[in-house]
Amino acid sequence: MGSWGVKSYENDDAHEALDRGFERVHGDVYDDLMDDRNPMTLEQVQKKLANAETLAAALDLFEFEAGSNRAHWDDLDRLGYAGIVVRHVELGVPTPADVLASAIAFLEGEDMDWDDDETTRKLRREKELALLRRGAEG
Repeated sequence: MGSWGVKSYENDDAHEALDRGFERVHGDVYDDLMDDRNPMTLEQVQKKLANAETLAAALDLFEFEAGSNRAHWDDLDRLGYAGIVVRHVELGVPTPADVLASAIAFLEGEDMDWDDDETTRKLRREKELALLRRGAEG
């Protein structure tokens, strides 16, 4: 799995699960909105379509790929799971408490080397944790 940014969902597995989750739930509507001829950005498409079903589908697809036994997950798997949750919370999707708790625990326990982006990632992780904690309170 590759990481191409400092946001938790900016890694290959989280991105793939998000894309497939939106496609599973919304099918042709999602495909049409993602067409290059559509002027909407990815952010706008996801904001329009994100809901509890896309969260559940993305997590289901992610866990199918990563394995259902979280004790065997590596740092990138935990980051991917957290990223899917973070993205949906950013998009305003109400998130179950147990899902938020898992994502928070994964981010709190993150122990990855971010090379040149260590400080930027630390700041982003703190922002994501604050966002998830607010979601857990609400």
